[in-house]
Amino acid sequence: MVMLTSAIAATIFAQSELPRRGALGVPLSPVTAEIAASLKLPKGEGLVTGVPTLNLTAANAGIKAGDVITRINDRAAIPAGLGAWARTLEIGKPVIFKVLREGKPLDLSAPLTEKPRDPGNKNFKVEYGFITSHGQRMRTIVTRPTKPGKHPGLFFIQGFSPVSYDYTLATATGDVATIDGPILYEMANSNYVTMRVEKPGVGDSEGGPFETMDFRTESDIYVQALKQLRETPGVDLDNVFIFGHSMGGSFGPMVACEVPVKGLIVYGCAGRTWFEYLMDTIRYQGLVGGQSFVEADEEARKGAQIMALAMIEKKSAAEIKVMHPELSALVDAYFPNGMFNGKTLDFWRQLNEINFPEYWVKSNAHVLAVRGESDFVTYDADHKLIADIVNRARPGQGKFMVVPNSDHLFHNFPTEQASMKNFQRGKFNNDFSGVMKKWIETVMKSGK
Repeated sequence: MVMLTSAIAATIFAQSELPRRGALGVPLSPVTAEIAASLKLPKGEGLVTGVPTLNLTAANAGIKAGDVITRINDRAAIPAGLGAWARTLEIGKPVIFKVLREGKPLDLSAPLTEKPRDPGNKNFKVEYGFITSHGQRMRTIVTRPTKPGKHPGLFFIQGFSPVSYDYTLATATGDVATIDGPILYEMANSNYVTMRVEKPGVGDSEGGPFETMDFRTESDIYVQALKQLRETPGVDLDNVFIFGHSMGGSFGPMVACEVPVKGLIVYGCAGRTWFEYLMDTIRYQGLVGGQSFVEADEEARKGAQIMALAMIEKKSAAEIKVMHPELSALVDAYFPNGMFNGKTLDFWRQLNEINFPEYWVKSNAHVLAVRGESDFVTYDADHKLIADIVNRARPGQGKFMVVPNSDHLFHNFPTEQASMKNFQRGKFNNDFSGVMKKWIETVMKSGK
């Protein structure tokens, strides 16, 4: 047996941990054309600050709301790539802001501070860990009840976008920066062991970039995270559940086939082939947005042709434009820079090839499929289909529900039109939490 000195042991332990990232701690937005002209800024440069967060880097440096940052260290203050660049900064090293305040230049500086951790509360504590997938470490955030005993586990799989879920649950409002936060807080505060995992290249997580990761590679991250949840002390292994929001609902049944769970809850997801879902989206969102039926039908025809070539025939955007120059404008609208929704086409093609009913059948779990009544992004048909698939394989174990006044982000708009017009700017409707908790309690009591 080899004995380690305390210094060597400390070094090995430190290397096994996933380092915490720093936080500039201030909202930033591009300068307007008017401000850029008045300050004679180079085109595309300059970031306007919002209110800095107390005790973080920008506030410690003396940044004030309304300042215009022109440089951060040796980098011009431009939006493109700022997040990725900021991730390379080291905690404790000086961050130098060149600022214009009421037109006057200032140099402000402070050491980079660590991003704050969720302190939890009297009902739950928060633990920061990581899992490894394909050689890269991903940040996991677990809440554990302070109440002794075994508790049900809830693994949360977020939607498509690469937003960070590393925030304080108790103060989460469900805005763009704290999506799903009130739901996660409700579950953590109700004696559930919860887990969420950051996507590659987001927050503390290694890997990425997000844009190039394909669907099947990303799915392994959630498999490894669910395994870790099941190994967490205090988890009732007979009552582990997955909640998948939006694209998380597509990953959910695949993960459950790798790591068995008691139940799956999905909200705002697709159940048909990805191509079928896209066809509905092109037509229906056009109508919700104000297109006439004639206009929507015309775009649906063109969109079907383009999407079939891209998703099924696997043609690139450039190839489609050569084949059909008359569709070039629409191709560019669908696939800016050859990407779709900020992802390479490989992600979406893999998604389109997956037979999801096969996974819903194999998962052998109870399933709750929920859609928000004002969700213009997804459809009743997909959620009903999921419940039907489950009930044919396991009668009585699939359930479909609709939550009123809830859109794709759980914001309380009464109609799809109102949600589309004000997307991301609504007030969070947390009715879904009650629906999910009641269903989980019913499933656990059933004993099946």
